[in-house]
Amino acid sequence: MKTVYISPSTQEHNIGYGEYGTEEKRMNEVADVTQQVLERHGITVYRNKPEWTLAQVVADSNSKKPDIHFAIHSNAGGGRGCEVYCHRFGGSGERLARAVYEELLPLTPAGDRGVKEGYNFYGPGKHMYELAKTDAPAALVEIAFHDNSSDAQWIMSHIAEIGTALARGILKYFGIPYMEASPYLDSELKLLQESGLIQSPEYWRQNAVKGKTVAGEYAAILIQRVAAYILKGGI
Repeated sequence: MKTVYISPSTQEHNIGYGEYGTEEKRMNEVADVTQQVLERHGITVYRNKPEWTLAQVVADSNSKKPDIHFAIHSNAGGGRGCEVYCHRFGGSGERLARAVYEELLPLTPAGDRGVKEGYNFYGPGKHMYELAKTDAPAALVEIAFHDNSSDAQWIMSHIAEIGTALARGILKYFGIPYMEASPYLDSELKLLQESGLIQSPEYWRQNAVKGKTVAGEYAAILIQRVAAYILKGGI
């Protein structure tokens, strides 16, 4: 089973244009979607806490020993467009960064800024901390510029699409095909639970998607319950 540590921005003092609010708030909204999509594909997701320092985030990630570490940010400084960072080119971090960039690129409304190194980002020997100090291969996305009115509005109105694109990039890195969720799955699972045919909607939510293999014992139990339900005249 693959594991991912998601690290949305903890920068609560970075305020975006207009009604954007804080970078921390918006990036946690994006991370919620990314986490949901990854978990639907059977990936275990760890996550930071908004009140943590960056040192605490890195320490927690390293303690979890995830397969990858992925940080989610929005940018500032007068530009436009997305960019994705890895610590150094030539390794798994770069491969992760490029996989995410390729998925996000078609969505963004402005010319994008490419995949870059966090190495020496702030000057000689001064690297992007989260990329340099995490043990796992890591990437950091700057989705767009929250101090630009157009970029900020785009982020606010495309949270689900952005979060899904980030998840698709991570899945691509792992070589896991992306699978669309059934638009009726939640209501269908609720009906099955209310009728007593299943007890764990969350299990079926994560596994009842095209291409996933449901554990045999669970499938057998469901078949037995459906058969009994039919015999009782339930269908």
